[in-house]
Amino acid sequence: MKIYTSIIIVMLILITGTKAVSSDMILKGIYQGKDLYIMNPMLDAGEEYCVYEVLINNEKYNEVINSSAFRISLDYAGLQFGQEYVVTIRHHEFCTPKLVNPEVLKPLCTYEIISHELGYDNVLRFITANESGKLTFYVEEFRWGKWLEIGQLPGEGGPGNRSYSIKTYPFNGENRFRIYQIDHLKRKFYSDEIVYKVNKEPIRIMTKLSSVSKEIVFSENTSYEVINEFGEEMITGVGNVVNVSKLNKGQYFLNYENEYTLFIKR
Repeated sequence: MKIYTSIIIVMLILITGTKAVSSDMILKGIYQGKDLYIMNPMLDAGEEYCVYEVLINNEKYNEVINSSAFRISLDYAGLQFGQEYVVTIRHHEFCTPKLVNPEVLKPLCTYEIISHELGYDNVLRFITANESGKLTFYVEEFRWGKWLEIGQLPGEGGPGNRSYSIKTYPFNGENRFRIYQIDHLKRKFYSDEIVYKVNKEPIRIMTKLSSVSKEIVFSENTSYEVINEFGEEMITGVGNVVNVSKLNKGQYFLNYENEYTLFIKR
């Protein structure tokens, strides 16, 4: 009985020891044409290094890693620009390899707009290439003397071309748009301006602005905002009716189309 118990204890020690001798470092990133650099300390015995195996998307990496520092060449795995990847670094316990350039794992703003159009339905469509990551696209238009955000679109990232679209409310005349992304360093990367000349019937105000009590009505849908005498934005939106019933009595600016005017709230 004692011999049997001793055998079990030895087996448990061996099993526990086997599980404890190694650990995995998992690195998840998006391929942007750059390699990973690893610091690889030597074990106390002085004959073996910390890392003993590297996998890229579960495929063994067969380049040299038996060194105090080594490079993981990601194109070895045939990754395409913008493709997601997982690198598994298997190493001995009681030592820790170090990724020298962790910024490589994070997506950068690398997109290009290769075509765009403003359709008859007033939808702005654009196609991108070389998106290295799933970063949000912010779409702005120039109206009333300033750039205004009109929407956000989740970037798809990955290799190949990507298509996006957003509803706009262009006015009669020159309409200017621009698009940008923000990377992990909080840097904004703007596209070139997208400019369209639109010929359409100007939108008319159907309400007498010298005495407004409840609402202002336009001849059709448009972007609008109401500004008070201190320059504060009170109301903003898109549509053909502006509800001003909750405003205090007084004088306000009304921005619509690419125009502005005054109205009196009674």
